[in-house]
Amino acid sequence: MMGKSTVFATKLSFIKLSFITSIALGFLLLSLVQSVSLLHNMHFNNNNNYAYAKIGKHHTITIPKGSANPEVDITKLGPRQCYLPRTMTIVSNDTISWINQDTESHTVTSGIGGGMESLVNVNKKGNPTGDFNSGLFKPGQSWTHTFTKPGVYNYFCTIHPWMEGIINVKAQAQNIPNYPVSDTGKRIDKLPVYAFTSDGKLEVGLSWNPKILLTGKESTFFVTFFDRANNKPNLLSFDFVLIQNGKQLKLTPTSEQIGMNVQNYVFANSGPVSIRIENIGGIKAAFAAFNTTIFNNPGISSSSASQLALQYEKSNQQSSLFQVNLVTLVSIVYAVIIGIPAAVAATYILYKKGII
Repeated sequence: MMGKSTVFATKLSFIKLSFITSIALGFLLLSLVQSVSLLHNMHFNNNNNYAYAKIGKHHTITIPKGSANPEVDITKLGPRQCYLPRTMTIVSNDTISWINQDTESHTVTSGIGGGMESLVNVNKKGNPTGDFNSGLFKPGQSWTHTFTKPGVYNYFCTIHPWMEGIINVKAQAQNIPNYPVSDTGKRIDKLPVYAFTSDGKLEVGLSWNPKILLTGKESTFFVTFFDRANNKPNLLSFDFVLIQNGKQLKLTPTSEQIGMNVQNYVFANSGPVSIRIENIGGIKAAFAAFNTTIFNNPGISSSSASQLALQYEKSNQQSSLFQVNLVTLVSIVYAVIIGIPAAVAATYILYKKGII
């Protein structure tokens, strides 16, 4: 028979072994979760060397005095020219300002107007398409719109449906760089880019792949944190936010896992984009902001880029359950790392006191 000391030594060895095994198992699971996370999020794309995009031009269309009056121009035997010019051709990312020089208020609304027939038929008020709408702007005021997608855009005034115009938007000839750039087109010499949080306590690093971001092509962002005070990497929760043309494209509450967080997105439109790392560590005032530019993909049409972005968004929504479970799994792993050793230690204490 084994003595009490032998039994105690055996149990103690078992407790130590359980303690070490639980820690090893926890870190193994955590590494596995991280690997699955990276495989789920990372899709590296090869990029080609292209030229850099031209900045859009600014154009002006005037609404002349008398545009609200539908009388026939005797010299041309046709309707009065309500927009000067009535038809304009521009390229994508060009901007147009409509200046109201009339004595009445007007709108600039995308769609087909009611024509001269709208004067006698109350049902002929035009059909808006929803692409753009100035709302009512008064004499002396102006309204400006930037056209980002090629196409033919008819427009009219909802107050005076016989006022009609056409904008032809052609695809912009591009010069896309073979290096990453900021939102103003300035060259970024090296990725990742680093920025300090508003309180100066953390340094946030951001890089992306491919280094030249194109519409309709998956973009991958890599986020890291560095604790300046303790001179070491930091694992934190944060919100990943993408903003383009004043619109929030994406907001994902997430957290850094083993030194890095990976986020993906497919952009439908070209132009400057802001990448914001917000609510760092649950502190609303803690954030860092980065900027770059999205270029029109020369290999696909703008409509194809939009369709690919839509498909990606739908696919991402369907896989959101997996992402949530992934975060939950990380929490479980940490519970394993901390909980099992704590339980083993409690068992040992109770054994020493003779309770068990």
